[in-house]
Amino acid sequence: MKLILRLCITLFSASLCAGDLEDMYKNEETILLTAETFSEKYGKFKWGGKNQRIAMSKSSTLFEHKIRESIAYFSAKGRLKRLDAWIYNRGDDGDMTKKEFEKKYKKLIGELSTYFESKPKRTGIDGVTRSMAYVFTLPNKKQIRLLVGFQKSPYRADFLNLIIRNKSKEDRIRKSGALEFLVKKDGDVYIDKIPMIDQGPKGYCVPATLARIGQHYNVDVSMHEIAMIADSSSEGGTSVRAALAGVKKNSSRMRLKIKDIKFVYADLDLRKTASPLALKGKAGELFKTLKDKDRRLSKFKKEIKKRIDKGLIVTWSLIVGLLPENGKAARQGGGGHMRIIIGYNDANDEFIFSDTWGPGHELKRIKCKAAYIVTTGLYEINPR
Repeated sequence: MKLILRLCITLFSASLCAGDLEDMYKNEETILLTAETFSEKYGKFKWGGKNQRIAMSKSSTLFEHKIRESIAYFSAKGRLKRLDAWIYNRGDDGDMTKKEFEKKYKKLIGELSTYFESKPKRTGIDGVTRSMAYVFTLPNKKQIRLLVGFQKSPYRADFLNLIIRNKSKEDRIRKSGALEFLVKKDGDVYIDKIPMIDQGPKGYCVPATLARIGQHYNVDVSMHEIAMIADSSSEGGTSVRAALAGVKKNSSRMRLKIKDIKFVYADLDLRKTASPLALKGKAGELFKTLKDKDRRLSKFKKEIKKRIDKGLIVTWSLIVGLLPENGKAARQGGGGHMRIIIGYNDANDEFIFSDTWGPGHELKRIKCKAAYIVTTGLYEINPR
């Protein structure tokens, strides 16, 4: 222990034990890295999907702080546009008292000030949550911000995030430009290169889904910021209505606009049947009896396909675990969930969808009739 302490004193005049993230933030070369060179240089970061839009490390450190999630965001062209180190987030780490939270971020400010050799400037209107921020300006004029997210009344600590933003107007995708990501291959019509954000074990399917859409359009937003807006919890998940209301309320800041897609729901009442087993049985019976040419089903399919044909992602809320997916019986137990529908295949009468569960969940399939039966809502979310 004494040897480790002496090494730390030797390396840092302020007795700071080094992690692996400090140099990433201080090094002016970091923001110049492409997706390819970034993964070569920083091996702890693993890609969230084959398209290399999101890289995440769950084993990095900042000084002596273990960072549960560090996330690098890339444009579709491979340019690094944002780097996050989530020192604390309520979804993964649980609740923290005001005293504990303030002690943690004040200590961190001292460590960062010494390491960056910069006295931070405090501002109170940063990001989509309008969080308090401490801005460190380095000699090369690069700015690094410590975002301190909390709710004032009643007090609730939400997150601490060390962030570099590397914005470019060239990365911005308007609704009219969405078609460049539309792929037609082997009967499939789908939207490609959508960033994969892994919600982890948290009940964050809604914040992660909305963040994926935002990042696809190069909107500067993360799932933890959306979780704060939507009042998400790690155990209970997120109310779809609350999350979307939060997006609407902050749409000017988030530069996303949301629209309900209207259709007639299936006969299955997903809101009143409490037993997952009973619900699964009813879903199975309805799948057998619902005709393929049912007008309500046809309308449902039409509303989704016309948006996919424009390159627009469809946000899909549903009850999982009721009907087969990917040709296999669903394993989940009938809980609420949010996904994105990214495509379709007419020949197979399938929708192509994606989950917020990391690699392997980028592109999956479900019969259109099954998707219709289990749906609790459809939404169109576009850049402003």
